[in-house]
Amino acid sequence: MSDRDKKYGVIGSTVFHVLVLLLLIFFGLKTIPQEEEGILVNFGDTVLGQGEVEPKESQAPPVEQKKTPPPPPKVENTPEPQTTEAEPEEEVKTQDFDEAPVVKSDAQKKKEKEEKERLEKERKEREEQERIEREKEEERKRIEAEIEAQRQKELAEQRAREEAERKEREEKERQAAEARNRVSGAFSGKGSGESTSEGDTGGSGNQGYVTGDPNSKNRSGSGLGNSGNGFDLKGRSLVGRLPKPQHNSNKEGIVVIRITVDRNGIVKSADFQMKGSNTQDRELVANAKAAALRAKFNADKNANAYAQGTITYHFQLD
Repeated sequence: MSDRDKKYGVIGSTVFHVLVLLLLIFFGLKTIPQEEEGILVNFGDTVLGQGEVEPKESQAPPVEQKKTPPPPPKVENTPEPQTTEAEPEEEVKTQDFDEAPVVKSDAQKKKEKEEKERLEKERKEREEQERIEREKEEERKRIEAEIEAQRQKELAEQRAREEAERKEREEKERQAAEARNRVSGAFSGKGSGESTSEGDTGGSGNQGYVTGDPNSKNRSGSGLGNSGNGFDLKGRSLVGRLPKPQHNSNKEGIVVIRITVDRNGIVKSADFQMKGSNTQDRELVANAKAAALRAKFNADKNANAYAQGTITYHFQLD
């Protein structure tokens, strides 16, 4: 049975039961009136009377009539409507036709297209803004990392410089202390060793000059810087005289220059040596270096490629 037939069956059954109920109410539920029981008596106004003709009602004197209670109201026995147990109605959903497709107008299509384009544009703008913010954050973090790395590098360099300066200062202090000890021993005529005699000419005594380098093995010359004397280069001899350094100031002191000489006797380098020096004056050291670089020594093809020694200059005022 189809849904349509079920629907019609339910409607027909309902209409039939309603009609039967209406017929019972209007035609089948009336009661028959009951008549009063007893003996009929002649109408009158007294218990005494004579004659065959019923007098008119106006001729009879009014008498007080005994009131009789009215009969009880008639009660109609209305039978209860018979109800039949009906099956619960099921909700019937039917569709006798297909929904027609909604036809959109050009204006609606245009509006929907514009709304879609607007939403797409907002989405792209939002994504672009998020990308820009993300790039800014990454750039900020990169710059902070570079700044931190640069700061750490500068701190490391500063610590390295401070450590180097500390070591250099300690070394200079140590060398200055040694130089002071040697110079004081040289001027007092006492060496650092335990022997009481040094030299190569025989006899006793410390051969050399009180103004010379106590570590030098060169025992000739005056040992004064302003006269250009005083060098120590083992196995090599001086060609000519030691160049005299310039001395145009009122400063005095002993400056020892460490030299490096090649096989041809040319001085290749000259550096200040703290050992044996009693001053670090820049002008005196510069003049001593310039003079040491002009010195010439004998050539020796069998010598080492480079030989090292010292030249001691004694700057004093005339």
